[in-house]
Amino acid sequence: MDKSFARSHMRNLRSALTSDERMAKSEEICRKFLDSSEYKNASAILMYKAYNNEVDTDPVLDAALSSGKTVAFPRSRIIDGEPEMSFYIVNGRDDFVIGYKGICEPDEYCAEFSQKADICITPGLAFDRACHRVGYGKAFYDRFLRKTEVGTVIGFAYDCQIADEIEADDTDISTDMVITETSVYRR
Repeated sequence: MDKSFARSHMRNLRSALTSDERMAKSEEICRKFLDSSEYKNASAILMYKAYNNEVDTDPVLDAALSSGKTVAFPRSRIIDGEPEMSFYIVNGRDDFVIGYKGICEPDEYCAEFSQKADICITPGLAFDRACHRVGYGKAFYDRFLRKTEVGTVIGFAYDCQIADEIEADDTDISTDMVITETSVYRR
């Protein structure tokens, strides 16, 4: 599947889900992740705050913090025309403000995350069964993951966002795993 078609098609399918459907599917995706050995063995997790009908990660945030894990979220910026993303440690749901493009991000008082993360949970518009990922097109995560050492990269998506195959460029960073409400795909 062509990346630009995947972006628009999967965005439309995701938007067609009702809020109740998104909530139920998000809870199941988070449950699967929290039951995984990857989560159980992790001490530091990079993740995202849901935006524009993405899988809600709040259950993971709450569980990870109550388990004493370090959790960090991104702040995104365009600097000299280039997308830049850095992660910052949060200690609770009150540590967020509205940032770039209306996305919730860590407040300025949050400390920058500087250690190696065991897991990076990524959002995306589309994924395929081989764990290729299509984002919004600015390459924030591709750029970040190319320069940062992360243990396991995991995509969270609804079943409707999974294609049999999506074209991938040399610059695209694939995930190691994609978790949906009914399946887990591994590369």
